[in-house]
Amino acid sequence: MGRIVGGFATAHIMMSRGSAGDKGERVFAGMKEIGRRIRALSPDVVVIISSDHLYNYDLSIQAPFAIATDAQHQPFGDMSLPTAPLAGAADFACGFVGFAAEHDADLVRLQDYRPDHGVTLPALIIDPDRQTPIVPFIINTAMDPAPRLARAWRYGELLAEYVQAARPADERVVVVGTGGLSHWLGVADMGRVNPAFDHAVIDAINSGNGQSLTAWTSDYVLEHGGNGGLEILNWVMMAATLPGQCGETIYYEEIPEWVTGMGGIALVSTPDLPEANA
Repeated sequence: MGRIVGGFATAHIMMSRGSAGDKGERVFAGMKEIGRRIRALSPDVVVIISSDHLYNYDLSIQAPFAIATDAQHQPFGDMSLPTAPLAGAADFACGFVGFAAEHDADLVRLQDYRPDHGVTLPALIIDPDRQTPIVPFIINTAMDPAPRLARAWRYGELLAEYVQAARPADERVVVVGTGGLSHWLGVADMGRVNPAFDHAVIDAINSGNGQSLTAWTSDYVLEHGGNGGLEILNWVMMAATLPGQCGETIYYEEIPEWVTGMGGIALVSTPDLPEANA
């Protein structure tokens, strides 16, 4: 059986490094540290849970949960990110589609999906050489109503069950939830950041109590975290793959210049935790 050796969450946007001063530099360093820690875990597969920023989807698409099943992924190239292909894990992704169906969970299979910055930026930070296979898992936060946090938690549970029950012995999997935290996009409050919301999410997951966030409604998240704050769905799904596992904050900065509360955390099983100075 396989094993999830680490879970991480991180914001998935970077503006010009000089536009946020020392705060931006700390975010950049934190993202690099998350990448270093993931590489130290020697994963065979990295599942990157993200949203689509209307580069592949449009508002007519009401597919709440989907997974990209190609053997390689051609990035969309938004935000001036490189478009060189990223390695995929078709066997892993296709297997999870079937496993989910067996457990009465609908999971849309995406072919020829072109990852936008929500997947591409974390993937390049994790593995600049693009050698580690990634599996983009897309939660549709543009839907109205958005998927419930409890459903994201259930898909995280299913992913953990799949890795344990159906994957090859000794396969090492890392799960990364991306996006958030609080931000308002294209609305009157654009530029607002709510640190209280951000820390509530971080503290719940770091304390091993991420499931408590499933009590939040979409309306609550929209009010306190903004429409971009719905990306905590990705964090919650990640936390469900390691239920009860405590974590630590790698970075957090309130950056209205980047219209986002920027955070990153790590949940790693103790035997696999790399030394801080490795």
